[in-house]
Amino acid sequence: MKRLWISAALLMGLALASTPAYPENSAGLGYAHPGAGVFSIGAVLPVAPLGLDTGLELELRYPRLGVSATGKLLVLPSLTVGGQFMAVGVYTELRYADPGRFGGYLGGGLSWDLPPMGPVEGVLSAQLGVGYFPKGSLLRSLFGYGLGLRLYYDPVALELATNDRDVVRASLLYLW
Repeated sequence: MKRLWISAALLMGLALASTPAYPENSAGLGYAHPGAGVFSIGAVLPVAPLGLDTGLELELRYPRLGVSATGKLLVLPSLTVGGQFMAVGVYTELRYADPGRFGGYLGGGLSWDLPPMGPVEGVLSAQLGVGYFPKGSLLRSLFGYGLGLRLYYDPVALELATNDRDVVRASLLYLW
């Protein structure tokens, strides 16, 4: 029974990803606790191997210097679960953080569209990756994970997320 609760807690934690599995054209400003301002930009790339959507996201952090670049490939764009759309993709992420820590992850992500709430739409996203980035314990260093919620009110979006770097992050994005 104890293992069941631990497994359920792990799955709930993995359900909170930072960004949707699909690439988007976006620019945003936000705050990541503890103590960092975040600037992010995402772009859908014109390169589409086998007709699959690809994208690139860059994130800059200040005052604690941090840079990450994430490449995305959307593998299953339109699954339907309970009448709502779900997307599945893969990603690779490279990170640099002051002072001189560098690493990367390779993993998968999924997004689940929430039912529309009037003019507001939403998406829950999850991601999990395996790689290495020095963060203290070996277990924390080997896995990248995240959980997030985006609420869209065209052309802006509010993003609330938690991941292996941030306890909580809130961002306001402009999408085009």
